[in-house]
Amino acid sequence: MSITVTTPDVGPGSFQGFIVNGVSADASGCEELKAGTAGKSILIDHLTINNGATAQSITIGEGETTPGSVDTALIGPIAMAANTSLQWDFYPPMRLTVAKSLVVDSSSTGPVCVFARGRVE
Repeated sequence: MSITVTTPDVGPGSFQGFIVNGVSADASGCEELKAGTAGKSILIDHLTINNGATAQSITIGEGETTPGSVDTALIGPIAMAANTSLQWDFYPPMRLTVAKSLVVDSSSTGPVCVFARGRVE
């Protein structure tokens, strides 16, 4: 259970936020995509989930107070077949609870990739 999170540069322009790309061979123990910030909320504008080689259920949530467990499920669990993807654009953005992190959890040990774009306010 380990996730590799990259944070591509958002570049210049009007977008002032973050991009995270989390890849895990096993997200079954709850993995953090974006840490929470005291006094602020994470807002998600776009989310893509790609499920790899095995059928599994994937949950996007906020917080991990108990290790290995999502505090609150925001999307899912979604049953996904192997080699499938789902995308969402949120208008208005999906707002997480103040100071809560963005997390992913899965029901199995198959590979998962989660891409999120948003901001912290």
